[in-house]
Amino acid sequence: MRKIACLLVSLAYGLTSSFAWAACADLSDVTNWSNITTHKIIMYRGSKAIAILEIPYCNIYPSSSIGLNKEYICNWDKIIVSGMACEIRSVVVP
Repeated sequence: MRKIACLLVSLAYGLTSSFAWAACADLSDVTNWSNITTHKIIMYRGSKAIAILEIPYCNIYPSSSIGLNKEYICNWDKIIVSGMACEIRSVVVP
């Protein structure tokens, strides 16, 4: 019985961590964005936050311009920050 419980806990943990790894967000109707840090931004639809993007290798400032290569963004996709292609490390949907 204990082995089955351990197996179920391991399976549940594996499934939830794989879902978190594969986070994606539909940014087709983004109206605005703001930065949390120089490597993390929040994307908004109206006044509602729809995604938090971590972009570790590009500096993002309030004066930066943000462009999307596609409307549906997932971890490891690219985003354009002030004309430079930057890799998205993680997408979190609040």
